[in-house]
Amino acid sequence: MKRFLTLFLALSFAFTGLGVAVAQDATPEASGPIKIGVLNPTTGSFAVFGEQVNAGIQLYFDSIGNEVAGIPIELVFADTAGDPQQALDQARRLVGEEDVDMLMGIINSAVVPPLAEFAATEEIPLVFSVGGAQVATGPDRSPYVFRTALANGQQDRVLGWYTAEILGKQSAATFAWDFIVGEERVGGFADTFTAAGGEIVSEQKPPLGTTDYGPFIGQVDPTSIDVAYAFFSGPGALAFAQQMADFGLTPNVGLVASDYFTAGILEEMGETALGLVQAGGYTSSIDTPENAAYLEAFAASGQDRLPGTYDYEGYLSAMVVADAIERAGGIGDEQAFLDALAAADITTPSGQFTFDESGQAVRTIFVTEVTEGDGGPVQSIVETVDGVGQSWAAAG
Repeated sequence: MKRFLTLFLALSFAFTGLGVAVAQDATPEASGPIKIGVLNPTTGSFAVFGEQVNAGIQLYFDSIGNEVAGIPIELVFADTAGDPQQALDQARRLVGEEDVDMLMGIINSAVVPPLAEFAATEEIPLVFSVGGAQVATGPDRSPYVFRTALANGQQDRVLGWYTAEILGKQSAATFAWDFIVGEERVGGFADTFTAAGGEIVSEQKPPLGTTDYGPFIGQVDPTSIDVAYAFFSGPGALAFAQQMADFGLTPNVGLVASDYFTAGILEEMGETALGLVQAGGYTSSIDTPENAAYLEAFAASGQDRLPGTYDYEGYLSAMVVADAIERAGGIGDEQAFLDALAAADITTPSGQFTFDESGQAVRTIFVTEVTEGDGGPVQSIVETVDGVGQSWAAAG
């Protein structure tokens, strides 16, 4: 609808000479708020994560008075239920009926490909806040698509290098659900782990959603490995950590994972998480003024816990979008807005943020170890690596 209106106004100007005044009155900046469609699951198995990302997005815009460059911001939320078809239907509704100016959100990687294709076809800006499927920022990426979160395998590349080079681990078994996300994450870890001299001796691929890992753990000779890499989340991660201990592999065999492994469940893991080494783009223990301000804002929003990965990724994506709106003077000039996104260079609570030439975030990665804190397990930073892109490799 917005694009038809733009075309109509351009023709009016060409034939009547009156279009300039009309066009100025019809831009989102002059006629009303910038409408941002937010697509995340608020029902289904991903609901808790979707709600955290939604809250993070809302928190940032609330912190700036829901206004950027003098233009009101209106968030229009839609439930994807984590389902690709429902997400696509909701995206069509947001664009066709709600007339949103851009889209953002998305939790799970399965929703990423159809939404990226939709954004390219409809020529509407789309910012992925979490979903990490590599295809979105791969060689065929649309100029309308950006991702502020880490691509699948991005933080795992740092983790693979750290595990072999710094921890000195040489023989690994990998455990990951058997779907594209598991494959991409294990691939990132394996690339840098083997480049640093390590060897993958066993690859276990439980079906997606598995919580009984006994048959898979039992296939690995514990004397043949000194570390296990895992990609699971939620109840699956909780069960895996416990079963690794039950089978006697941990603590003798080290356990490493991306930060999504403990997202939202670290307290529940308790002592079974102690010693776990992870890599990710955010931890509440980052010691910067920007993170201190974020933690204060998060607490003031009524939360009685520290923010986790999903909370922060929502907040960060909103920060990046608002920065681009500010520098472009709105979204009325769509190309100016896309150019502003591409040129992002922001100091955030998790360090400096930029995009690469494929619209993928380049960020600081924090390697953490779970240690015992005053109120339970906490993530302590043991390594910080700046400027990590989706094809990162250790220097030298």
